[in-house]
Amino acid sequence: LPISRGQDSLAIAQATGTSLRELQLFVHLRDGEQTATVENGGINVVTRAQVAEWCSVPGTRIIVRPVIDLNDTITSNGYEPSPTLRAQIILRDRTCVFPWCIRPARAADLDHIDPYDPAGPPSQTSSVNLGPLCRRHHRLKTHGRWTYSQIEPGVFLWRSPHGYTYLRDTTGTQDLTPRPVDPPGPDPS
Repeated sequence: LPISRGQDSLAIAQATGTSLRELQLFVHLRDGEQTATVENGGINVVTRAQVAEWCSVPGTRIIVRPVIDLNDTITSNGYEPSPTLRAQIILRDRTCVFPWCIRPARAADLDHIDPYDPAGPPSQTSSVNLGPLCRRHHRLKTHGRWTYSQIEPGVFLWRSPHGYTYLRDTTGTQDLTPRPVDPPGPDPS
């Protein structure tokens, strides 16, 4: 069935009983609230009514994932995180956790804060030892002498190779580097 300009492709898909494409949205609903957030839909906040409308389109396939406690410690034996652990880290941190980076966590690498040791103990891959880093910042951390630690779930303390210190959480980045002070002595004026 050819599609002409101005014709609604959704209506054609409904009429033919076929799906033209699959759309995957990550919608987060909270109890008692009339709005929801859409992680990747180009819209940050939508109403519950909009979500209900999207779900009511004939032929829509809906997958509901279980709720994940973002403060719980989840572990995986082995280098790769389990799907549940991966989802927890993505939901908890939302973006690359490098200072000032806003690239989505869903597209980032999950970095072992303390390097993974194949001969080491089990459960090295865990909520307390993973942070999402975009590929650029993952390489910078691995090869550029940047270090970081997670001081509580989703809160990261970064140290640059030049001694600067940054605190990164879901609200953004704070520069914690002490500012230089003038040496004591008489006032030159």
